[in-house]
Amino acid sequence: MAKNLFLFILIFALPLQAHTFTGMVGYYDGLSHPVLGLDHFLAMVSVGIISAQIGGRAIWSVPSTFVSFMLVGGVLSMAAEMNLTSETIFENIFYEYISIIIELGIILSVILLGASIAIDKKLSTKLSMIFVSVFGLCHGLAHGLEMPWATNPILFALGFVSGTAILHLFGVGIGMFAIRSTISNICLKISGAACVFYGFYLFSLMVL
Repeated sequence: MAKNLFLFILIFALPLQAHTFTGMVGYYDGLSHPVLGLDHFLAMVSVGIISAQIGGRAIWSVPSTFVSFMLVGGVLSMAAEMNLTSETIFENIFYEYISIIIELGIILSVILLGASIAIDKKLSTKLSMIFVSVFGLCHGLAHGLEMPWATNPILFALGFVSGTAILHLFGVGIGMFAIRSTISNICLKISGAACVFYGFYLFSLMVL
């Protein structure tokens, strides 16, 4: 079922991109958010790579779990964003602290997912699903909070779900190719280490 859901997301994304009417601005905003944001991009491609390293049903269940929890987080934060008046000091402070926590979760996802690729230690499928569900929720919350004003929330959600699914598939392809040879697998581990360093770089920008 997870496989069918994942395929449905990709198939549904293709016809949407063929239309250019005004309402589709929200879709393209959502689609570009995970693709153009390097932290989102690295984390989502890493999820696909890790699922390929594990193999079996993890290739579909792990990315599908990430997408599902990301969608939940996105819906929750979009609903909160639309209801937030920002007229009180309490609301502004709450919004600021929540944003910091979400950003830390995203940075942590880049670091830990990158480390998992670099170490190449295969986790169980269930543990990996729990692992990525937390990160998916953080990324979804970030997408929702950064939704542009006057954007159709449904199209925006469809956009970032489609973008994420495409990045996951891209990561799966990289992972399946890399595990076929020693040299490409070493390059993949180096890439994972680079993700770790980039994650710590993002963290340093937050604290400095």
